[in-house]
Amino acid sequence: MQVVFAHSLMLIFAAALARLGWFMTLAPERASHLFTLGTKPAFGKRLAASWCRAVGWLFTIGGSRAVPFYLVLITIDFWHSRR
Repeated sequence: MQVVFAHSLMLIFAAALARLGWFMTLAPERASHLFTLGTKPAFGKRLAASWCRAVGWLFTIGGSRAVPFYLVLITIDFWHSRR
């Protein structure tokens, strides 16, 4: 059951990462403002927004691919713990 708990935590983290990436993709200016703690970006607002959008897509795709993976792993873990 410890493995099920660990994979459940990883599932929650992957879902949160996908959601954060979706936020960064839809509102890159707000995400840049949030992550720089309200200060001016060092290399310009357009570059910061483009960076946040690109990283947001990576987080969204990676997290979205990890969620079904962990759901399958949790199912397999439950199956093996019953044997």
